[in-house]
Amino acid sequence: MKTIHVGWDNSLARRSRTGSGVYASQLIRELSRLPEVRLEVLDGWDVAEGTAVLARAARGMARLVWNHWYLPHLIRKHRFDVFHGPAFVLPVPCPCPGVITVHDVSFRLFPEFFERRWLLYITSMMPKALQSASAVITGSHHAKADLLRFYDIPPEKIRVIYDGIDHERFKPGATLDPAWTASVGLRSGYVLHVGEMSARKNICALLRAAAQLRSVGKWDGRQIVLVGPETPGMTGAAEIHQTIHQLNLSDIVKVLGRVAHEHVPGLYANASLLAMPSLYEGFGLPVLESMAVGTPVVASNVSSLPEVAGDAAILFPPKDEDALAEAIHQVLSRPDLAAELRSKGLVQASKFDWRSTAAGTVEVYRSVVK
Repeated sequence: MKTIHVGWDNSLARRSRTGSGVYASQLIRELSRLPEVRLEVLDGWDVAEGTAVLARAARGMARLVWNHWYLPHLIRKHRFDVFHGPAFVLPVPCPCPGVITVHDVSFRLFPEFFERRWLLYITSMMPKALQSASAVITGSHHAKADLLRFYDIPPEKIRVIYDGIDHERFKPGATLDPAWTASVGLRSGYVLHVGEMSARKNICALLRAAAQLRSVGKWDGRQIVLVGPETPGMTGAAEIHQTIHQLNLSDIVKVLGRVAHEHVPGLYANASLLAMPSLYEGFGLPVLESMAVGTPVVASNVSSLPEVAGDAAILFPPKDEDALAEAIHQVLSRPDLAAELRSKGLVQASKFDWRSTAAGTVEVYRSVVK
């Protein structure tokens, strides 16, 4: 079988520790293990970090030059058989057969959740990238339907390949370092949320549900633990902090931000449940990561989440805060229900792994190589 020479644009994905960043890092690992793939990862340029206007402008300009001038030059130079853009972006035109992964179209459904500069860029580039691509990968059938809804693209051009789970990391019995747990002030029995601090994640609804349960004596002093970064280009972080203050939840909410790689499995495993009230997901990795360690999940019943969770989670309408509060209370107060969700979750998570994701991706590569 002919070896496929694959170029991989890691310039955007490597900057994210969630979503597209996890997808990229796991696929790089799995694809690099395959003898039929010769993978070259292109990391882009390092530009000074910072939130100042000039620093952000410099990063934006550097990425434009990289994506649309220097990257095509590298593709020609390396003579790749196929080039993969794993984080929405592909050179236009692409000098060789190109594959693009579009994780979701939240920027079309919820433009108000994105900063204007990013929104202008992604909405202007996406139609061109989709047209230039030889194939488009997305992580769920719901995400595929959304792509077809918003863009004039042949359905057969879009391939659904589910994301995976790293079962070596996410497994029952994952532990937390007691010293680290004490240093950040975690108590047992917390309710966990994993995901960026953005409006799309609907974290304020989770905070209001917790406040409601506490007001009627159904909270028992538990904590809410928020794990995830404040992501440039996304709105909503300020509202989350404001809501914590307005509801007087500062004593029970722990905002951990980015958490070191080694602590994440244990954070899932030691939670009483994972709450994911998101308004929209292209896939929903935290749902499966939580299930894989044996932690119950309550999640919203929209977008791809029912597809990913199957019958192994309690699902609720994301704008129904009473239903969210009731779902949390049921799991916390009923050991039998929690045990049932753990059992079903382990089965559901076992259906997903990154090796299968990589194998499906190689099939897409072979289908577009000339």
